[in-house]
Amino acid sequence: MAKKKIAHPRAITLNPDFVPCVLGNNDEYLRNGIFVFNITKLNAYIDTHRDEFATADIDVDYYHRMFTCRELNEDYIKEADLARPVILAEIAPDRYEMGMRVNPDIYYERGYNLIDGHHRLAKAHGLGIKTLKAYIVRMEQHINFLTEGYEKYVEYWNDKLSR
Repeated sequence: MAKKKIAHPRAITLNPDFVPCVLGNNDEYLRNGIFVFNITKLNAYIDTHRDEFATADIDVDYYHRMFTCRELNEDYIKEADLARPVILAEIAPDRYEMGMRVNPDIYYERGYNLIDGHHRLAKAHGLGIKTLKAYIVRMEQHINFLTEGYEKYVEYWNDKLSR
């Protein structure tokens, strides 16, 4: 008799009623591969629900090496507010929680990408600041801020859980 496959507790059930987050004319967004996140609305949600989000101090030099391969606007870097935490979003299921050998203090190794704060990170690096505060945003917290790619994200996420 074949064993019944047990669904992972973090598997996403495709919601046929899912409504992508609307991207307004002045909203900031981030394209992460085929997935697009509304950063403006995610930030607004975090601002009013801070107690729902974990925070961590991240190593500026490490994250600068990982995430500053693109050109950044120098004026935005100068104006960047270092008091505002950057956002690390769980793009792949947390490798540390899945028992993989990764450094638990390095969220990038765990499956988190920097989706907001590139200019703050560049400014902190330029000023020699060693750490920045980051919001740690789980999949369950950011999925509602997808503007494009929901169905593909569900497929991608569930595939990662089955490995």
